[in-house]
Amino acid sequence: MRSLWLVLLVSLLAACSSSGPIHEPTELEPLQSGEQIHPLWSVSTPSTSEDEVYDALRPVIADDVLYTLNAEGVVQAHSLKHGKRLWKVELDTTVSAGLGMSSKLLLLGTAKGEVLALSRQDGKLAWRARASSEVLAPPVAGNGLVIVRSGDGVTEALKLADGAQVWRYTSQVPPLSLRGVATPVISGDLVLLGLANGHLLALSLFDGVEQWDATVVVPKGRTDLERMVDVDAAPLVVDDVIYVTAHQGRVLALSRLTGTMLWSRDLGSSVGMAVNGQTLYLVDDQGQVWTMDRGNGATLWKSEKLKYRGLSAPAAYDDAVVVGDLEGYLHWLAQGDGHIFARYQVDHDGIHVAPLVKDNVLYCRSRTGKVEALRLGKQ
Repeated sequence: MRSLWLVLLVSLLAACSSSGPIHEPTELEPLQSGEQIHPLWSVSTPSTSEDEVYDALRPVIADDVLYTLNAEGVVQAHSLKHGKRLWKVELDTTVSAGLGMSSKLLLLGTAKGEVLALSRQDGKLAWRARASSEVLAPPVAGNGLVIVRSGDGVTEALKLADGAQVWRYTSQVPPLSLRGVATPVISGDLVLLGLANGHLLALSLFDGVEQWDATVVVPKGRTDLERMVDVDAAPLVVDDVIYVTAHQGRVLALSRLTGTMLWSRDLGSSVGMAVNGQTLYLVDDQGQVWTMDRGNGATLWKSEKLKYRGLSAPAAYDDAVVVGDLEGYLHWLAQGDGHIFARYQVDHDGIHVAPLVKDNVLYCRSRTGKVEALRLGKQ
């Protein structure tokens, strides 16, 4: 219980911004002629106080199956077509990070500093490995390895076959940082790590040796709170260009091969980005939604309609961008001009993780574990 209260305290501190007082969420404007949203199916998992802390647990989709989990260790597989449960396992542990995935395994991290690999076919435990501390980012698999990031600044590579450690890299954690760490990204033979000191690091996938180090933003201010510059959102990689952003900082486009900056904008975000063709979507630290030309960073449009509403990372949906908010609403913004043309409330508990989209169906998980499948427009 003591550790739970420490987590809550750090989370409250991280929610504060040096830019000024906490703002009231912007009131939602009625839609002029909203497009219809069709609920297809939904499933819910009973939530506990732990789900309020570990509220960024994300589902994943593979083939025609949606895999979900909650902080109490309940992992389930559902048919995408109708939501029917295919299997369910209950783990005797508190899950702090997930889900990651390989062709045969589901990967998750625990508050006790473990990595668990489960069979995608039936949920049976394939292996269990120790991490250096509480795992705070979904484990990521690629080229026979699993990359694991822990809250103490340690990144480890484990063998996908059995969880044996291959290499270990340690980075320094500032006195105060945002709750959580950026999900590592495997791109070719590189592992990309967003750090709490405002840097993006590229390590060799096979031995953990540093390849380059790029400064996303330099800490400023006199207090630890003012100097928080976490690269907490997972970087995006498109055509050998990396897009990365930092809390209270900038968004950059970098060369994947060298880390050289291609362009930059003064836009801070700890939430995340999405790409659709040549368009880059970003939710900034104030909850404003931006679209930029990913070739040069030029602004296409900006929406302030959802400011201070605690938005999730964005997701591309056809010719729109979708975000969730603190009251459990999903908002569809037109790619062309940013006007909100559809809205749907999943529940009242809020949406923290980016929705998933497959075959024009959107799958969303609320903070307390409700998962709903939705289709826009005609059924």
